[in-house]
Amino acid sequence: MALKPLPESIRDYDRVVATTCSNMCEASCGMLVYVKNGRVVDIYGDPENPINKGALCPKGSGAFQHIYNPLRVKYPLIRETLDDEFKRVSWDNALDFAAKRLIELRDNYGPEALMLHRTGRSDFLWKLGGSRFGRIFGTPNVVGQGPICCESPGVAANYVYGAKDLGRLMNPNTDWIHSRCILIAGASIANNHPVEMQWVLDAKERGAKVIVIDPRFNTTMAKADIAMRLRPNTDAALVMAMINVILKEDLYNHEFAEKWIHGLDEWRPLIDAMPPERAADITWVPEETIIDAARTFATNTPALVTGNLGTAQTYNSNNINRCYMILVALTGSIGVRGGGWNWLHNCRPPLSAGKDLAQLPPIKKPVISDKLIGWADVSAANFPNAIFTQKPYPIRGVWWNGNMLAQMPFTQKYAAAFKKNVDIAIHNAFHPNFTYHHAHVVFPITSWVEREGLCHHGDNRLMAWFNQCIEENWECRNDIDVIVGLADRIFGKKEGLKWFPWRRKNNPDLVDMALANDWFNKQEPFTAGCTKKTLDPETTPKGGVMWPAATEEDAMKYEFPDAKIRGKYIMYQDEPYPDSDPPQRFPTPSGKIEIACKSIDDIGWDYLPQHHEGGHTPVSDPDDFKEHPVILCTGRPVSSFHEMGHWWPWCDELEPDRYIQIHPQLAEVLGIEDGDYVKLESMRSEIDGYAWVTEETDPRQVWVYCSTDEYQPFVPGITNRNVSWVIDDIITDPVYNQAEFKAQLVLVWKKGTDKKEALKRTHEFLKQFPEYPVDREKELGAYVNGVAMKGAPTWDKKIKKVVWNGEVAEDGNVLPFTDD
Repeated sequence: MALKPLPESIRDYDRVVATTCSNMCEASCGMLVYVKNGRVVDIYGDPENPINKGALCPKGSGAFQHIYNPLRVKYPLIRETLDDEFKRVSWDNALDFAAKRLIELRDNYGPEALMLHRTGRSDFLWKLGGSRFGRIFGTPNVVGQGPICCESPGVAANYVYGAKDLGRLMNPNTDWIHSRCILIAGASIANNHPVEMQWVLDAKERGAKVIVIDPRFNTTMAKADIAMRLRPNTDAALVMAMINVILKEDLYNHEFAEKWIHGLDEWRPLIDAMPPERAADITWVPEETIIDAARTFATNTPALVTGNLGTAQTYNSNNINRCYMILVALTGSIGVRGGGWNWLHNCRPPLSAGKDLAQLPPIKKPVISDKLIGWADVSAANFPNAIFTQKPYPIRGVWWNGNMLAQMPFTQKYAAAFKKNVDIAIHNAFHPNFTYHHAHVVFPITSWVEREGLCHHGDNRLMAWFNQCIEENWECRNDIDVIVGLADRIFGKKEGLKWFPWRRKNNPDLVDMALANDWFNKQEPFTAGCTKKTLDPETTPKGGVMWPAATEEDAMKYEFPDAKIRGKYIMYQDEPYPDSDPPQRFPTPSGKIEIACKSIDDIGWDYLPQHHEGGHTPVSDPDDFKEHPVILCTGRPVSSFHEMGHWWPWCDELEPDRYIQIHPQLAEVLGIEDGDYVKLESMRSEIDGYAWVTEETDPRQVWVYCSTDEYQPFVPGITNRNVSWVIDDIITDPVYNQAEFKAQLVLVWKKGTDKKEALKRTHEFLKQFPEYPVDREKELGAYVNGVAMKGAPTWDKKIKKVVWNGEVAEDGNVLPFTDD
């Protein structure tokens, strides 16, 4: 038996709090927080937690610097206009200021003029408390991070497998050791989920094959048996070619397919039209590698597929994810140990902001949204044009948390829209980041060690509890306290208490976090059993609970004798799906896994999944390709998650520069050496950065990591500008509005060299590569959104400004561009 390490801080402490890491990813790692005289002195991973087994990533260990970071926002701040300096005020004054402006907004423009953006990055009670506030206030524009981040796979799963709300992971990481083949697509788990990578490595040690698909050779690929570096947005072609091999070589599970899969015969003509040799030319993946991967996946069962952002932030996301779901279904690896469709980061449960909201009158105005589906979250990326143009109706107020503005596609336009037309921008803030610099009022928010609450979006379909370890620092409060403070002022104290009743006995201006979390979870049967009583790692088995768990008794049970986590361990077993009506294993119209899907066809998307070119490729946009001939793909570094990590020296020093990866062959043509200062331009804007010359990326592609911020410390601001500046906000995934962070067209050149010469040399360099054999009649997308390119504000690259109707817009509070 291996020795079990016991964490023991060498620092002096007087108590240890068992808790869960929150808001820095979706892993929900167990932690031991060491405290001395009310101050955190050390943080260790909890070896008794079955998910992380005592391990922590850099963000978890570095969180110590978040708690006491001198750069944190410490006090409420207000200013009259975005050109003024902030001034420190009391909480009452800041709440009065924000309430007054929200009341004026409602009275002058209607409640729909407020966009309220909630995300789990801050707190469960901000997500649901914000939704509740928005519904009472009367705005339809309550939006979420899902369509910016990676929820489109969950949307696809709803149609393929059937689900209540978004489809979610079937088998937890802790079950992956039973798999014989693990396929990872569009996710560098070793970088972004290193704690969960342990389970991949454990499975590999037991003999599992590992297949990794990604546009960039990454750390996870280094552990793969088969690595496939593909062109962004071409996963559907790749997987269809794998299925072509599996069907032709009769490697699929006939019994499972005949009983549980609907539409396979209808799909065969499309599969026949995508043999490996054709897919190789479309995807960059060699034909022999596609065949090898298909045989390996089909003959090593149970098999599972997992992934993340790479299959979400792209035009053909819905079809791409449908293909991966069908691939694993054809092996029969659904509802069994070691199998499943197990996408990370797509694991929040069905949520309800309160059944009592049904008594409110209907909201009059339609939500500003351009996705085909009429359910799930709405994208904040829909709003820059509406704010800028004030059409279809005025948007004059925004309330959000974290660093959302810095992550919005075509950031320069969004910031200019704020400067032009936003009368009240409220920011629940940790740091003085890009979003903070576009706010009128800023509320300082507690970190997760300064409050208790719920990790509701754990990768493993998990709910876990984090405990308050210390008192609130400075004058920080919880997000829900901001909500109730404004509710009491806008709706009146009596109504505020009616709609937000979970107040602290010793201070009715603040919320009892445990009462509020339990109340919201009990509004939804899937989470009703997930309460502090069943989740608290101080008093219950560590690791949290996998929903659905309808009762507290359900939440305390282990489904299998060897299950590592309580709750529903494996979804889609041969039994009725929870709450399905009529009861059936797969709650779809056919009662089966649907390849052919009339429900999707009815909303205007593909009845059968197929390859579509993205909206920004040499094939789909030849005019843009003439000016921007290099493909851009983006991702995340290990040291940060959105703003978390970038503001802490320990984490930032791991990857201090927002680099631009470029292949040595293209770099040589452009005279770029490792570490050179380079420029990168798209149709939307430009960014600066330092070149990392590496074979990790394809010669036809550059790679940039995201979620940086020009106001972050430690490095020059302009080279830290987020890559979202160059991402298009108009052509997105039609089904769910996911912006194409994974596939844009750009031009790259060394700063100080001739830009036109760089363009010429790049085109000459690319002539050596074959053209893509795409069927231009059947495989191009519509590339038309309700908010069309025509009439929308655009970017003028000569003056580097946003222009609308011939007028140059004033920039937001941004750093000036550098010379070419």
